[in-house]
Amino acid sequence: MNVTMLIVVFTFIVLDLVVGIIKALATSSYKSLKMREGLWHKLGEILCVAFGVLCETAFPYVGITVNIPMVTTICIYIVLMETGSIVENLAVISPNIQKVLSKVFGDYSKDDEQEDE
Repeated sequence: MNVTMLIVVFTFIVLDLVVGIIKALATSSYKSLKMREGLWHKLGEILCVAFGVLCETAFPYVGITVNIPMVTTICIYIVLMETGSIVENLAVISPNIQKVLSKVFGDYSKDDEQEDE
């Protein structure tokens, strides 16, 4: 297991949390319910990584062979997911850099009002 990879994943999770809070404060849209939901989602991501570590560690002991790196696959997915979320929030926080972000990451502009309904 690659400890650096785990640190990177947890850094992306924390950065997304921080950027999300900044976006909510900057747009005066902070809602404690949404914050709690977001924290549960982050906890779910961390538990998913822990589950992957457990599976990779325990499976060989019980005779299960998996031919893909489970933790790496989970970590890649989470980093990509968090990247999208961070880019979406940064585009709202700083609209001036949205053009640059959209050139690099694609158009992540969403109508947040529809998500809240």
